[in-house]
Amino acid sequence: MSYMSYPQRSTCLEFLGFPPGYGPWTYRAIPEPLISSELARLASAHVIKGKTTTTGCISLQPSPDPDDRSQDRFVVLDWDGWSFSAVFDGHGGEETVDYVVQELPSLIHAALTKALADACTTPLAPSTVSALLQSSIQAVDQALTDGVKHLFPDEATLNALTDEQIKSTINGPTNPNNLAILRCMRGTTALVSLVDPQKENLWVASLGDCQAVLGTKNSNGTWDATVLSVNHSGMNPTEVARIRKEHPNEPECVKFDRVLGAIAVTRAIGDHIFKLPVSYTRRVFMNCVPGFSISSKLEHLLPRNNSPPYLSALADVKHVALQPSTANTSESFLILCSDGLVDLYEHTNARRATLEEILTQWVHILGEYMDRRGAKVGDEADKDNSALALLRHALMGGEVDNPDRLAQMLTVEIPCRWMDDTTALVQTL
Repeated sequence: MSYMSYPQRSTCLEFLGFPPGYGPWTYRAIPEPLISSELARLASAHVIKGKTTTTGCISLQPSPDPDDRSQDRFVVLDWDGWSFSAVFDGHGGEETVDYVVQELPSLIHAALTKALADACTTPLAPSTVSALLQSSIQAVDQALTDGVKHLFPDEATLNALTDEQIKSTINGPTNPNNLAILRCMRGTTALVSLVDPQKENLWVASLGDCQAVLGTKNSNGTWDATVLSVNHSGMNPTEVARIRKEHPNEPECVKFDRVLGAIAVTRAIGDHIFKLPVSYTRRVFMNCVPGFSISSKLEHLLPRNNSPPYLSALADVKHVALQPSTANTSESFLILCSDGLVDLYEHTNARRATLEEILTQWVHILGEYMDRRGAKVGDEADKDNSALALLRHALMGGEVDNPDRLAQMLTVEIPCRWMDDTTALVQTL
C-alpha cells in the first residue's frame, strides 16, 4: 500500500515513552477503513483451522528497514487431532530462532508419537507429556552446544589453536561451521502449547518471557483468566534467587535486573555466551564473522562470567484439565504471545499495570469478543481473527480506540525501530 497520497502530520510518539525533545516525526493520516486493512496486512493476520481448534495469528514489526525485520516466529500444527502451537522470540539475530522452528516441533512430535505407542491404549499421564516437552526443548539447546563442542571439545583444544586457525575453521559464507557458531551466539525464547484430540488436556511449556493465559467461561457466564507461563526474567525475584543460589559469591551474576548485567531473560535456547566458559566467547565467538549483535559491551560482561552456565534451558510446564465445551460454542481460549504485546501497555497509565492485570484484561476483552462472535454463523464467524482484535487493543495501550494513533504506529517515518516485534496466537479450545 502506498502512503504517499495521504496527508502528512507530525507526532512525537509520547504514548510510546519517547521523552520530550525527541521528534517530531512525520506520519501519514490514513483513514478508516484503510488503516485497519493496513494493520491486518502488516501483521500478516490470518486464521488457521485445525481438526479440533481454530487459531487467529498475527505477527507485526512495522519498521520498513530490512535490518529491523522481525525475529519473532510462530508455528501452528495439527498432528492427528493433537494441536501444537508455539511462539518464539528470537534475539541477537535470526539463526537460532530459525533453527529452533525447524527442529523443535519435529522433536516433540517424535517424542509424543513414541509415548503414545509405548502407552498403547492407556491414556498418557500428564506428567509424561510434561516431561517430553521439557526434554525436547533441552535437546534442541544441547544440539547447539554439541555443534560448538564438536569443533572445539574443550578449553585445552582452544589454547592449542591460533586465532587464525580458529577463524579458518569457523568463517566463510558457505562454511557450515559458521552457522553452527552463529546459532550459539544468538538466542530465542520458547512458548509451546499442546492440546489432546479430545480437548481434555492442555500443556504449556514456557522458557523466557513470552506469555500464555487461558480464558475459561465459568457457570455465571463470565470469563476467568489463568496464567500458564512463567516470566523467566531478571524482574522475577524467584528467578533472581535461583541464579544467585547457583552462583554464590558472585554479586554481579544479576545486575540491573539482567543476567551478568546484559540479558533480560534468565532462560533461553542458545545465548551460549552465558553458558560456556569465557574462553569460547573470547576465542571463538569474537572471531566469528558476522559477529555479535548485542547492545551490552562485551568488556563489561565477560569479567562477570566466572562459573557458567548462567542461563537455563529447562522449561516450566503447566498442565490444565480442560472443561468440556458445549455443542456449538467455545468455552475456553488460549493466548500465546511474545513480550512485545505486553510492552505496548508500558507507557499508557500513571501506574503501569502488572503483568497479571494485563493478561486478565485480555481475557475479559476477548471473552466479550468471543461471546459476540458466538452469535455469528458460518463463514462470518470463521473469518474473525481474535488475535487481530487483541493486537489493536494493545496498540491503543488499552485506551479508547483511535484510528489516528494506529496510523502513527504503522506509518511513522523514524530512523530507528519504535516498537518490539509483536506476535500473538489466540486459539479457541
